[in-house]
Amino acid sequence: MTHSLADSWIVVGVDGSAASDAAVRWAVREARLRHATVHLVSAYHSDSGVRAPYVPGSWMTPKDERCAAAEALVSAAAELALRYLPRGRLMAELANESPARALLDRAAHAELLVLGTTRPAPQSGQPPQTMGPVARACLRFARCPVVVVAPDDRPARDLTAEPGEQDAASRQAAGVSSAAA
Repeated sequence: MTHSLADSWIVVGVDGSAASDAAVRWAVREARLRHATVHLVSAYHSDSGVRAPYVPGSWMTPKDERCAAAEALVSAAAELALRYLPRGRLMAELANESPARALLDRAAHAELLVLGTTRPAPQSGQPPQTMGPVARACLRFARCPVVVVAPDDRPARDLTAEPGEQDAASRQAAGVSSAAA
């Protein structure tokens, strides 16, 4: 299937965590391979009526603070992505709705939805811990493939190398000479 830049995009959930940064890096690498646009989404919810009835109203931060925090998160993620991706292939958006709804809506026609997870790796003999509610909702209801990236996922290939140069860059990083490969 052939896509143009106008209709090929990868949606990434951004929350400021190390896992979110890993998801941005993963999505940028994939977008370079697919010649796709990366769409960063940072969601905050300003509707205080959604909170549980037992949570005091003073617990909620003002809407302006939540919006400013989300804007700072998406700006930092955009700076990270722009190190390796042309500005014309990056979109960044603040969404004033629940994170799961925002991501599912934006990913409805995307090639991929990429999320970070802070779920720790399972210990030997222990069942894996569950993912958070946003990741679970996206895995269950997304209309596109969902990639879940852990914060310790490191790129196997150099982000700055062009696709044809990546194998050479990987060999060089591993200390393997071109003649030996």
